[in-house]
Amino acid sequence: MLLCCFYSCHKIGKLVLKNDKSLFDWRKVIKCSSLIFSNGHIQYCLPYHKSNPFYHGTDVLFTPQDITDPVALLTDYVSHHEKLHGATASLFLCKDGSHPSWSWFDSKFFSVLDHSFGRHSACARGATYYASLGCWSSSAWNIYIRENPIIHAEL
Repeated sequence: MLLCCFYSCHKIGKLVLKNDKSLFDWRKVIKCSSLIFSNGHIQYCLPYHKSNPFYHGTDVLFTPQDITDPVALLTDYVSHHEKLHGATASLFLCKDGSHPSWSWFDSKFFSVLDHSFGRHSACARGATYYASLGCWSSSAWNIYIRENPIIHAEL
């Protein structure tokens, strides 16, 4: 999940549910049926985000990377997901078959990292990574990047 946030600049809230189960909305869940494996790439449909209020969805494409390859890791995840859960509607599930929530994510995230990192660290680090490569065509990325001497030298 963190690599999806990093490489696609998702905020983790796009992949986990709110703790209040009464707020569950299937329209916001990434579906396994939206997965496409093609030419060494993987993509899925992010069904909703704040700049897409009519649930048209946005396709998110992952390309192979030299370090922590999201394509290989998502392929492995999907294989384990199918063995554990069979054919399910939701792409991201916990071992017990429940949908990951904020509290579930926090328990996993902060068991590995300290609280100097935040829930949106992967998104911000991904944006910083892409900015360092010069991969942005607008200035919207400025709100997400972290202090990075390479980016400041380019600016």
